[in-house]
Amino acid sequence: MSYIDELVESGGNFIVQRAEGSASFSPASEKDSDLESFQALVRKLRQRDGDGFRIFREHVTSDRAEDLVDLVVVTIET
Repeated sequence: MSYIDELVESGGNFIVQRAEGSASFSPASEKDSDLESFQALVRKLRQRDGDGFRIFREHVTSDRAEDLVDLVVVTIET
């Protein structure tokens, strides 16, 4: 089982949308607390980049003073 599959199955305080060869991750809501807790998943994805997937794009929210990521799109390696 791939790391992405593990994330999808275990769930968490984030939303996963899976497509053929890719997946996108975003916070569970637009609440500050969800956006902040989502940063832990962003760090984990960055650490595991290359472990069956590649980070294709990260989107940094524009309405916060801090550089917080609110979307991560990965391509899944086969």
